[in-house]
Parts: sequence; structure tokens; C-alpha cells
Amino acid sequence: MIKPPKWIYRQSAILPYRQRDDGPEVLVITSRKGKRWVLPKGIVEPGMTAAASAAKEAREEAGVEGRVMEQSLGRYQQRKWGGICEVEVFPMEVTGELNEWPERAFRRREWVSLKEAAKRLDRDRLHKMLRRLPEEIEQAAKGSRAWAAIGQPARLIHLFRHAKSSWDDPLLADFDRPLAPRGRQASETMGRYMRLADVHPDVILCSSSARTRETLERVLPGLDSDAPVRYEKALYHAGATALMSRLRRVPDKVNSVLMIGHNPGMHALAVGLAGAGNADAMARLEAKFPTAGLVTLVLKRDRWRELGPEACELHSFVVPRELA
Repeated sequence: MIKPPKWIYRQSAILPYRQRDDGPEVLVITSRKGKRWVLPKGIVEPGMTAAASAAKEAREEAGVEGRVMEQSLGRYQQRKWGGICEVEVFPMEVTGELNEWPERAFRRREWVSLKEAAKRLDRDRLHKMLRRLPEEIEQAAKGSRAWAAIGQPARLIHLFRHAKSSWDDPLLADFDRPLAPRGRQASETMGRYMRLADVHPDVILCSSSARTRETLERVLPGLDSDAPVRYEKALYHAGATALMSRLRRVPDKVNSVLMIGHNPGMHALAVGLAGAGNADAMARLEAKFPTAGLVTLVLKRDRWRELGPEACELHSFVVPRELA
């Protein structure tokens, strides 16, 4: 069990609805393990509003799209990961249902009446929101409720320094050094964190050294991702300028990149890209970027080729010892 950072406990959910002659119906889905009925929800992702993040979860978990009300119905609390999650709930008027969606293999979805939804959703706060939903729908029809501006998902850069490597064989070339036992354990810890934090890169750029490849191998089960992996020797001990140049060549259709590399280049790149953002994380990052550390940056530009100094917002900086 790891102890997640506080930001992971802020979540948002979607209450999907559609109008019928006898009143609104809502869409409920099964939990990933199929034991309970729930609403689509997840952490408020870096660079996204709570409403936009909830809409993203609705598409990924329930396979529905639509208009999201800007004003939430309220919040409820849920005990999870050894702490209390605060979940903000937004109504969504469903305008489209997908036949295929990312979590189709893990979940069932079903349209039900408000009365039936109250039986399946086991939280009193959600029951109160269900009772309020018809009024909110009526107000939206009159133009008294604003619709949230969802926009495109934020462009994210995850900079991951390889885990601690072994120096047991003094004759082994630096490029070929494997991970030390502590490094293997730290990689697996960070993989579990990445699963909790919904780190889902569209592409993975990894130095081709032995220790970076092994780090990625141990992280991949946590990523739960089929993103293509590019092993590139040019990333081995590359400086910040070369690393930035590589990121500028990422296609604009990509929204999220995970880069696995080495210091001092990764440290200089992270500090150089970060502008505004998490002040506490920035102070820690400026001091040190230890092995198996993960920096998450939100690109504040429209295109990857516009990446440059202070072009990003620092969202978080996590190291294994903080998760113990």
C-alpha cells in the first residue's frame, strides 16, 4: 500500500442523463471489479477543470459524450487509498453513446430511472443530487444553467528519472549497468503510483540504456497502457537542450508523453520548463531530482514545437520515499 499525494484525493464525477416522456433517466456503470454500481469518476487531472476531467472519465469509463453543466450538483466523500476523497458531481446531458470505449471490457452500463438509480447508488449525498436533477434539467432548458467549456485535454509531460542503478560490477560499461535492488523496488512503487494518478501516456520516450529499460519494464504494469515505446540512444545522458528538441518533435495529435532518462539533463530540463505552478514542488525540484522521481508538467502552448523555457506549469513532483 502506498500513500498517495493529497492532490489525488480531489475527484470529479459525471451524472449522465437523458430525457424520456416519463422523466429523466440516468446512466450507471459497474465498478471496475463489477461489485457495485457507480458513476463515472476519477481524479481531477492536471491542467483540466473538474468538469472537463469528469467528462473525460464519462467517455473512458461509460462511453458517453455530451454537454456538462458548469455548476456541480454538490460533493460527496468516499474513503479510498487510506484517506478521504472529495468527489464533485456534474450533470451531463448525453448526446452520444459509443459502441467502443477504453473500459468497455471492465464495466457494464445501464440506463435506469431516478428511483432505480437511488437503489443502486449507495450514498445519501447522491440520493439528494438525484432528487435535484429534474429541477436542474428544467433550469438548463430555460437557459438558467451554463454549460462548461470542455476544450481539448491538456498536453502533459511526465519526466521520469531512471531508478537507482547498481555499481556492483566495476568492469561493466555505464550504458549496461542494471538496476540495484532498491531501484527495482522503487520502480514498482512508482508504477503503482502512476496507476492511481491515471498516468496514461500516448507515447513513451525511453533512453536505450539498461537501467532506463529496466525501470520502464517494472513501471509498465502500473501504467496499464498500450502506448508505443521509442527506445532512443540519443536520450542516453542527453542534455536539457537535446531533450527539449526531442519533445518539440512530438506530433500534435499526442496529448501526453512519458520520457525516461538521466541526470543532469532531466533535472535541468524539468527546472527549465517549469514556470508557474506548485510552489512547494518547485522548491523541492530545484534542490534535487532523485532517482525514480517523476515530474508532471502541463504544457501551456498549443503545439509541441512551441515548447520552451517556462512554457509549462509544474503540476506535481513525486519521489518513492514520499509514498512509503
